[in-house]
Amino acid sequence: MDYDTCMEKYTRIWEQVTERFADYGDHLILESMNEEGCFDDLWNRYSGSDDGKAEAYGIVNRINQQFVDLVRGSRENNLRRHLLIAGYATDVDLTCDEAFQMPQDEAGRCAVSVHYYTPPTFCILEEDADWGKAKTTWGSPRDQRILENDMDKLQSRFLDNGVPVIIGEYGCSTKNKTEETVRTFLTAVAQAAYTKGMCPMLWDVTGVFYDRNNCRMLDSQLEQDLQEIAAAPRDGVHNASGN
Repeated sequence: MDYDTCMEKYTRIWEQVTERFADYGDHLILESMNEEGCFDDLWNRYSGSDDGKAEAYGIVNRINQQFVDLVRGSRENNLRRHLLIAGYATDVDLTCDEAFQMPQDEAGRCAVSVHYYTPPTFCILEEDADWGKAKTTWGSPRDQRILENDMDKLQSRFLDNGVPVIIGEYGCSTKNKTEETVRTFLTAVAQAAYTKGMCPMLWDVTGVFYDRNNCRMLDSQLEQDLQEIAAAPRDGVHNASGN
């Protein structure tokens, strides 16, 4: 990877974006990157070795710091705008690793972003693949424990230290699953995240869960369940800095 060339492009892009949207209000949150923040050519989590890990995380940490510095070095509302910092590969375990560091921000308005597609054999696969067997059901005691453990990791690593958490994507494939199973997973993740004070955002690739043409959810029961979760008291809400 040509770090200097890539960072030059990254810098030029964000200089233009921050200038264009400097006057926008707090409904606009800027995010440092998406799922690109990982470097398997330097370090692969499945290699069984830590060789290259520090370098791979160091790149992500530097990019995130550069992002914050660029936005804060802009003008108008960018000086105090809420910013979303992409975790390593936006993966829960990799982002909760101590090697990942949140950038310094004098405004104190940075949240961390992760995505949640766990287990991937359920959330991603619609048929068996060379890396896993498609899972068509979710909701066993073991499934629930994994979900709860993942939310606990995010709480202890970030929420307990004053860093807000946004689950910028979560969801699952639907073609090989019943509507009830899909609903069970989606509501369980929303419940587990929301009660801790995290913001879960349902990912829709258009027309799976939400009809954009008519501005309505396709599953009225799912809509009702999610609305009830959002309306419920959140006993586990943490007071994060900058909020």
